[in-house]
Amino acid sequence: MFDERMALKIRLDQLADAEIRVMQEFKKERETIFARLQELDGATTEEEQHFEVAAITTVGAPPKVRRGRRSEGLTELRDTTIRILKEQNTPIRGVELQRYVEQQSGKKIANMTTFMNGLERDNSHVRKLGRGLYIYEYDM
Repeated sequence: MFDERMALKIRLDQLADAEIRVMQEFKKERETIFARLQELDGATTEEEQHFEVAAITTVGAPPKVRRGRRSEGLTELRDTTIRILKEQNTPIRGVELQRYVEQQSGKKIANMTTFMNGLERDNSHVRKLGRGLYIYEYDM
């Protein structure tokens, strides 16, 4: 039986193969360009060729870029939250924490749970103890 799911999987495989072919073509073109540049420069020593090939392989991979909409305001809110959690030796309720952060930063937190989930992902010291209780753990 051939269904849409199978067709999508086949298309993904085709795209992966095409991507590999294109990357190989780019790599070949890069190598020929570097070879020609070496000819023009007159530098054809084995060490320099090895260095150029190593540069090609590291340049070929696309850089990993973290995408998102994090603004300066969010960073300020997160820093304020961490500072308050560090000052607090006992667990603090999310509602109280939200109130303190909003008072000190002058900015609103629209959804405290989502905000804290993101903060927990970014900072391993911030931990949710239970229903709405947060703490900053120094010993990990």
